[in-house]
Amino acid sequence: MSTVDLILLGLVYDYPQSAYAIQKDIEYRNLSNWVKISAPSVYKKVIRLEGKGYLSRVL
Repeated sequence: MSTVDLILLGLVYDYPQSAYAIQKDIEYRNLSNWVKISAPSVYKKVIRLEGKGYLSRVL
């Protein structure tokens, strides 16, 4: 599991968020200064983590 995966899981641990909200949270916290992460990679990682069962979709 990569650093980006762990960051994403940490951001959704407290409350469910959409991939868009996760990206905005990353921008707000200036995490991109510490880890190379872009908006497209957030969406790709969320889909991958959902496929592995780490995240679930809430409608």
